[in-house]
Amino acid sequence: MKVVDEQGLLSAADDELIRLFRASPPGRVPLGAMDGTAVIGAGTGLAKPVATLARALAWRGKVFDGSGQWLNNRVGPLGLRAIRATVAPGRSWLDGGACMVIDYSESSLVARGVRDEIRLVAPGLYLGVVWLWRRRMAWFVLRRPPTASAGPAPHQVALTIRARLRRGREAEVPGLLEQLRKSVELDGGPFRELAGVHFARVFLLPAEDNGPPTLMYLAEVDTPVGAHLRDLASAPNDSLPSLLAMCEDHPDNGSVQDRVRWLAQRRIPAASAYVHHVGRSLARIQDEARLRERIEDFLDEGDWSGADEREVHRAVRAFVAGRPELSWALRPPEAPSAAFRAREAVHRVVVPAAMPLLLPALPVWALLIRRLEARDTPETGRVSPERLAELTQQEDLSTQNPFTAAGTVKPGLVRAVTLRTVLFGLDYFNRHVYARGGLAGVRTIHFARWVYVDRGRRLVFASNYDGSLESYMDEFIDKLAPGLNAVFSNGVGYPTTRWLVGGGARDEQAFKDYLRAHQLPSVWYSAYRDLSARNIDDNSKIREGLSRDLGAAEARSWLALL
Repeated sequence: MKVVDEQGLLSAADDELIRLFRASPPGRVPLGAMDGTAVIGAGTGLAKPVATLARALAWRGKVFDGSGQWLNNRVGPLGLRAIRATVAPGRSWLDGGACMVIDYSESSLVARGVRDEIRLVAPGLYLGVVWLWRRRMAWFVLRRPPTASAGPAPHQVALTIRARLRRGREAEVPGLLEQLRKSVELDGGPFRELAGVHFARVFLLPAEDNGPPTLMYLAEVDTPVGAHLRDLASAPNDSLPSLLAMCEDHPDNGSVQDRVRWLAQRRIPAASAYVHHVGRSLARIQDEARLRERIEDFLDEGDWSGADEREVHRAVRAFVAGRPELSWALRPPEAPSAAFRAREAVHRVVVPAAMPLLLPALPVWALLIRRLEARDTPETGRVSPERLAELTQQEDLSTQNPFTAAGTVKPGLVRAVTLRTVLFGLDYFNRHVYARGGLAGVRTIHFARWVYVDRGRRLVFASNYDGSLESYMDEFIDKLAPGLNAVFSNGVGYPTTRWLVGGGARDEQAFKDYLRAHQLPSVWYSAYRDLSARNIDDNSKIREGLSRDLGAAEARSWLALL
């Protein structure tokens, strides 16, 4: 199967489904409504028409309750909830491996001999096998509802959790981090099973003093954050929970709620956060990527000689409209909730209203900054070859890459206030000016954040970007040098600046050496690592172009996106 999605599973032969099921993890119990598709006669020409007929007349999916211990099936043309079953981890009758078992024997008279088993084969997508009196009868697919039918779109949150390691456990952490790295490189590791995670990373932040370092967990997640914390607290016992258990006061033997509380108490707010496109959820990104693939397959299979751009566009619209699993794309995407939009609207108006109060202090403040700049001492050393080799191991490996760095804020009230003011202003622009596809002209950054630690004495910067680190740094220097200086010149050792925004990053080699000196290795995960920010933008434009009939010029531009 080229793509692990519903259509790929419907087209797969029985032995392919068996191999995929055996190779997949059990996943967590999905919560809420899941759309379902029956796969009967796998590998034959009957699979797709039977699936369409079954969905229209007999079975439309399952609804899991909030505890994850029960479900009801959605049956009949109206999808009425009926035929209750218990849900629990268990062992598959297919291969003896771990899976989620859906058991009807104690809860349903009509389905007493039925047992379902499911495993997670892709984010939000489960493959299930149906047993009747221990005889394998059929397959089925469960998937999260498409974004267009899921209500208001979530907004993205930069989640940061920091926990100090227990003394005496530091030596065990590198091995666990390496285990986590290998599992992420293999199949996404534990992050693959955490709903709504765009990117995540785990790294060690060295201590300021002689104490133990701290474990940092950073993730870009779709709201609600509470659900993510519950997923994280109930993760299976692998390297990620083991890392958290190395930290002070971790409730090793406590309940899931105890661990959720522990995580929430160690959450740190971002001083500023950038999102490439606010409200574009993980599910939407994945749905729109699959939509593009299906459209490209459709176009590849057709003969379009003699057809003009508008005719091809209309044919694609008809193709999408005729596929129930794609027809959501004909409707515009949902916006974030009304409450979120209301909060952002108030913030947009209130913050500029307070800005004039700062203007009288600017000349005096600028002179104070210039006086401090004259005394600054920039760093001149370079990282060791060994450290450079450690850092470059995780760079330029795919379309996307991570960058993580930490530095000490220069002492004194002037620098502290300057940095907080600059980050406050940057956060405003990130939320209201740069929230639709580019950070001051740089369109290769998916997410970025600036986070204070140690009561403001240090600052952590983390980003997810496209391309090589060298091109990333060059683009920053060319397009964002004044902004970089305004933020990072408040850090100890930064290249010399003038009036806060001049110099600094313009000294290219000194700036790159400074970044390397403060860079930290991390274990990094991406839910869509082969999609650049431009790919994601183009996929959204493809979807938007399906909502109406296009003129000739518009259709030509639309087809150029494919």
